[in-house]
Amino acid sequence: MSNAPMLPRLSPPHSGQHISAPVIPLPPTFPPDVDPATYRLETVTHLLKQAAYFPIFSIANPQSPNTPILLLPGVPFLITAVEVNEQLHRFEAHVQQPTLNAGVRASNHVGETVAHVHIRWTPIPEHFAATPDRMPPTTVLNPFCSQRFAMLDGRFTFDDKAQSGFKGFGTGRTFPVQEGGKRRLRIGAVIDILEGFGQLQGLGGTVVVNGYIEPPQGLALNLLVRLMDPTGRLTATSALMPLQEIPDPDPDAVFMFFLGEVDPEQSVTLNFAPDGRILGSQVHELLRLVHIGFDLHTPKGLHSRTSAGPIVGAVSATLAFNPLDPRPVSPIRTTNGVFTFFDSDRRVIGTVQSNMVEGRALRTTLEGAPMPVFRFGGFGPILGGTGQFGGADGMMSMNSAISVFPRTLSNLYIFRFYDPARKLHDTLRAAWS
Repeated sequence: MSNAPMLPRLSPPHSGQHISAPVIPLPPTFPPDVDPATYRLETVTHLLKQAAYFPIFSIANPQSPNTPILLLPGVPFLITAVEVNEQLHRFEAHVQQPTLNAGVRASNHVGETVAHVHIRWTPIPEHFAATPDRMPPTTVLNPFCSQRFAMLDGRFTFDDKAQSGFKGFGTGRTFPVQEGGKRRLRIGAVIDILEGFGQLQGLGGTVVVNGYIEPPQGLALNLLVRLMDPTGRLTATSALMPLQEIPDPDPDAVFMFFLGEVDPEQSVTLNFAPDGRILGSQVHELLRLVHIGFDLHTPKGLHSRTSAGPIVGAVSATLAFNPLDPRPVSPIRTTNGVFTFFDSDRRVIGTVQSNMVEGRALRTTLEGAPMPVFRFGGFGPILGGTGQFGGADGMMSMNSAISVFPRTLSNLYIFRFYDPARKLHDTLRAAWS
């Protein structure tokens, strides 16, 4: 019999019948008689927050146009893939501290070219199990319905001296919409960093994508790169150079970033199936303003800087996720997702409804954590809102790091609000950042 400590049986939510919660074996990194939900909590929380963020804005590269792969030569609407070459620019989203009168407002700033990327963007069948080394069957892009896609042969390279970057593989989904009288495909995607090089060598991470495309050439995408950086080797210790601003490629939309953290007054509770399987959890988080930026030309090269601001909201959702799934990559999603925003006196300004309709949990070893943690990446459409966010439209992405035991998290939420009336736009940079 194993001498590993066992997680005490957890009380399941009340229901009409008794459910026996499972006893979960824990690795020997947990000493006997400790509470696994709190063991090394402060240490692991710190490690999860040690992340290097690189917010990027991607637009078409006129020097190297995208190349559509057609099912039939000369029939341009039968696209089966696109060889994508994109210009990647510095990007900053400045969210003002909310007030009851002004609400939540943000300004976006797109800067100079800092990187380039190549991928083979490929529509895939709905239930195709995509992997980096598996070619999908030929599938025609359908601009009229939501459709899955894979991003193959991905290579991302910064323009720093070390030519830092990574190889990656990801999948995502299109969401057909009308914006400004144009038919567009909003997209959400999650990319797993398979191998880093230059200053990113040896660091694991995730990229989430949020924006729109007009195949084969038109696109305006936010890429949020999050690298696990437990030793802080990519943390900038000096001020970043101001970005060299260019006209906003997506002026009818506004991006907002918020950092989710544990709500000490509302604990996360596990949900169980009648047979004792873990179905997921009821999630409660606080939302904090955050400004993230990076520079290629700091004294130590490519470095990132994160400035956390005040708490401005909260989020609740039902998460579907089984941490006992043995696969290195497992599916996740949320339902009943509500983001509530308030001013400094906790007076509610408005709410946003959004669920993660597709996401992945990537099991990750983190030195100093008693068991593997999970990198979460996911996305979903904004489903409306209340107050200032009445009629809200757009997409939400999340790029996160989660620990099940001990129970802690560090979640970054990225919103793209379609805002042609500019109700959410601001012209100022947030003073606190």
